[in-house]
Amino acid sequence: MTDSFGDKLIEALKKLDTFGDIAPAHVQDPTTMIIRQIAVQDDLMRWDSDRGHYVLTLTGRRRIAARPNHSASVLRFRKRDDKDESGSRRKA
Repeated sequence: MTDSFGDKLIEALKKLDTFGDIAPAHVQDPTTMIIRQIAVQDDLMRWDSDRGHYVLTLTGRRRIAARPNHSASVLRFRKRDDKDESGSRRKA
């Protein structure tokens, strides 16, 4: 999942309390349907038959709360030099 799609998912989950779904009822684009399917499969939201709309699960609420804490930076690992690697090996 790319960062932009992950951001769209979080924004959609934030709208869940307002609309009872990730988007208003008149919005039926493919991205909305994919986001809805992923959110249900990942247990981020579920259908509440008593209320007649989707509700956030505890997992979904945690995902919304934890999202700003994660950094999207890519870290590069330093490669070992051949000299360093051969010196640190034990001979049997």
